[in-house]
Amino acid sequence: MEEKRKVSAQVIGANIRRIRLEHGETQQQLGEMLGYGATTIANYESGYRLPDLETFFEIALHYGANLEDFMKEPDEETK
Repeated sequence: MEEKRKVSAQVIGANIRRIRLEHGETQQQLGEMLGYGATTIANYESGYRLPDLETFFEIALHYGANLEDFMKEPDEETK
């Protein structure tokens, strides 16, 4: 049976930041692509807010990432 796990907003936010930086974009650039300001992106990355599902899909598509890429605990990448 597959184990279910809860993913925190901080983990998702840290992964949004990591993936954004890997693509050499600023918070301002990502925000403009989504139609938001840099403050909204900063709130996502800090875990203060989560993007709605549509925005989450837009971010993933923009970076060519899977939604699962945003849900990995930081130490999972090294396993």
